[in-house]
Amino acid sequence: FTNQGGGSCIDRNGKEVINTITIDEAVHDNIPTFIKMDIEGAELRALAGASETIKKHRPKLAISIYHKPEDLIEIPELIKELRPDYRLYIRHYSTTIFETILYAV
Repeated sequence: FTNQGGGSCIDRNGKEVINTITIDEAVHDNIPTFIKMDIEGAELRALAGASETIKKHRPKLAISIYHKPEDLIEIPELIKELRPDYRLYIRHYSTTIFETILYAV
């Protein structure tokens, strides 16, 4: 849904097409030290597209985990699968159900 402000999201049934590439495709010879994601429920798929970068360079991560209930479990599992040596921390930044961030350092 577009034009919804904070309620915008990626929807397979939508009418707009957005061309994207993965982080792994974008990095090339650069070495990222920090990756932050708050992409309205697409974090798990984006992390999968950054898997080689995460495995190779171990950047610090700040990933939103509040868009879908399953993100609270699936995102930390994927990160630990990619790099078991990450330490994971969860911080919540509001009095609502929004703004919960998983840090991997």
